[in-house]
Amino acid sequence: MSEFETRRDPGVTHSDRPGSPPPGETRRDTGVPPAPPTGGALIRLPGPLAERFIVVGELPVQGAESDLLLVRETYGTGDQPSAAEYVVKIFRRGYGADREVWRKLPALNSPHVVRILETGRADDHDYEVMEYAADGNLRALIPATGLEPGRVGEMAEQLAAGIADLHQAGIVHRDLKPENVLVAGTEPVRLVITDFGLSKVIEQSMVFASSSRTLAYAAPESLSGQVSPARDWWSLGMIVRELLTGRPPFTGMSETAVVDHLATRPIDNDDIADPRLRLLCQGLLARDPRRRWGGDEVRAWQQGGSPPVAAEPPAHRAAPAGDGLPFAGRRFTDRGELARALVENWDDAARYFFGGYGGRLPDESSFGPSEAWRSLRDWLSRFDDGRIELIDRHLAGPEPPDVKLLHLVRWLDPSLPPHYLGRRVTADDLPGLAALANEAPHPDHRSACLIGRALWDHDLLPVLAGFAGGAGLTEIGARWRGHVAAWNELAAWLRERIPPPVASRLPDAGAPGRDEPPVVLLTLLALAAKPAETAAMLARAAVRARDSVRDPVPWFGWLADAAGEDPLRLLTVVRTAPDAALEAESLVRDRHAAQQQAVDRERLWAERERARLAGRSSAVARAVLWTLPFLVLSLVVSWLVGRLGDGNGNDGVRSVGGLQSGSSAPPVVLFAFAVGAWLVVCGAEVIVARQLGRDYFGPWSWLARLSGAAGRGLSGASRMASGTARRPGQRGCGLLLAGGLLGLLLLIVVLSAVLAIAWVLWLLVLVAAATASAVYAGVRLNKWRQEHERQQRAALGAA
Repeated sequence: MSEFETRRDPGVTHSDRPGSPPPGETRRDTGVPPAPPTGGALIRLPGPLAERFIVVGELPVQGAESDLLLVRETYGTGDQPSAAEYVVKIFRRGYGADREVWRKLPALNSPHVVRILETGRADDHDYEVMEYAADGNLRALIPATGLEPGRVGEMAEQLAAGIADLHQAGIVHRDLKPENVLVAGTEPVRLVITDFGLSKVIEQSMVFASSSRTLAYAAPESLSGQVSPARDWWSLGMIVRELLTGRPPFTGMSETAVVDHLATRPIDNDDIADPRLRLLCQGLLARDPRRRWGGDEVRAWQQGGSPPVAAEPPAHRAAPAGDGLPFAGRRFTDRGELARALVENWDDAARYFFGGYGGRLPDESSFGPSEAWRSLRDWLSRFDDGRIELIDRHLAGPEPPDVKLLHLVRWLDPSLPPHYLGRRVTADDLPGLAALANEAPHPDHRSACLIGRALWDHDLLPVLAGFAGGAGLTEIGARWRGHVAAWNELAAWLRERIPPPVASRLPDAGAPGRDEPPVVLLTLLALAAKPAETAAMLARAAVRARDSVRDPVPWFGWLADAAGEDPLRLLTVVRTAPDAALEAESLVRDRHAAQQQAVDRERLWAERERARLAGRSSAVARAVLWTLPFLVLSLVVSWLVGRLGDGNGNDGVRSVGGLQSGSSAPPVVLFAFAVGAWLVVCGAEVIVARQLGRDYFGPWSWLARLSGAAGRGLSGASRMASGTARRPGQRGCGLLLAGGLLGLLLLIVVLSAVLAIAWVLWLLVLVAAATASAVYAGVRLNKWRQEHERQQRAALGAA
């Protein structure tokens, strides 16, 4: 199954079978119902599930690799809605389920294995949807004094049946414990096995894996990573022991002590009173997986048989020596035991032996020796194999206390697995550091960052390679430094070509104060440790990064297009994607804002146009009123021109200043021309008014300009005449008077001549006035259109 596929068990969820009753419920907590969410769950459902389920709350028990949510799916119709509850397991970033296990889960049809209803991957997380049980897990049923043997036998048979069904399907659980056994019913009790996060598909009898496990219930061979069906039978034996005694295994012991016990000592079952159940535990807890009971022996035991049990060598316990090195309330004489105690109590050991003076050993001549350091030095003096080099080269140098402790532990017992800060650091563990460094809420985030920084700053991988299980760490360290050099060169080149705010996303790997937390540094470490897996992970992450940038961002598009399959360039794409996504969202917001502004401007302009056009009626009325003075004036002048002729309408000759005038046109003709001219003027104004609407202005604005110009002309003429009179004196005044009389005489002569054809001239004036008015209306309309278009472009934001 591809990691992007989703599998849903058909015919199970209520969205597939409306009206069906809720399935058998499962539960992984301690039996206490989850509290209702306050302010919402801290863990979010992946996108596809968030559309179908409502989060009820987070389950109190969370694993190291995953989180558990109680969700509700609403279904049903009409007046009888129903709700079904499920548990959703969400794997944390950096962890995932075995796809082969997911593929085989549908084949399981066991009453003692929880049904996984749906599996898939979304939002960079694997997830599983399973049944929910309100009765809690097996831990809630175990009293402090243990259960009755008969009840324990029934539970053991159910768990054995579930384990056998898992193995029949080719799945090894690898993490059986009471928390992973759910109580599906209480009357009678029915147990089901759950939580397949660490499960492994077995294609042959034995494989090796490095994933974590719950140590108290883990078989001895799991310490070396060996995976076989025998591991689950050991876990069953530990669970049966706890059911009988009421005591969890290895109570009060540290992890290092548990590892030492599993590696060197058998499990003592003498405290089990019931002989049949003691035989079962002895068979299941054989340290040799080849001689440990399996499904066949358990079935024979259930039928009353007594299969043979492998003999275990007696446990050996070294007697403490009184002159050993004091530490953590004990005295140590054995190098291996001290090494394990130092690893178990790493922080206390580093501070106790080396931390009193800021990480440097004290200058004995100035301050006097540290008592703990003096005790350690005296204790080391008993050994000759490299003690002097250890002290002079490593313990007395300027390295931090944790680095000194690492060298001490390696010298004491190099057969231990490599540890730093009390945590195992093998080649298989290195990729997980990057995932933890990138997940700040994780409880191991700070430790991962400290380990990664120390591995780089103090070049510790070659040191860790000196431990058993440290093979390949030296080569990984060399590749790591090569990757860091290549990254720093690439990042420096890219920082000059991308926006300055984004450049901080591409820091120099390992640079103090810049690559904090050291996500880039540890990602390059993962690439050095697991090249193929990390490159594939970066390729998938880069695809998701590109998809997260939903709008084109030029610099990011260039960066993504140039990445190809180069893992370092793919890392730059992943690192810069958040800024590109923010920029794309900003561009989208700006575009939407511009579109909204354009819509608002168009709306305002449309409202203005509607208001302008709504004023057409009043504009037309104003146009008619504006032209009425022209009608009155033209009619009055037409009447006066008609009176200049024969007022009785008879032909004749009249004398005007000694000159003769001919007959005039009939008044009807003059009035008709006057009305016609007015109709032309009025029609032109009405056309303009209908076009302009509320913006309409009258035609007489030119009169104001004309009257102003005329006033300015008469004033100038008066000033000129006055100036002329002042210049020639009395004689000049006489000449000026004579010139004025001559001009008046000429005016009378011209007026007499004009009066003879006054009616013709008046008709021409009416025609000219009508024509000029129409032309003037057209000019005004054209100027208004140009101004209207300019205002429209300004209002709509056009160029």
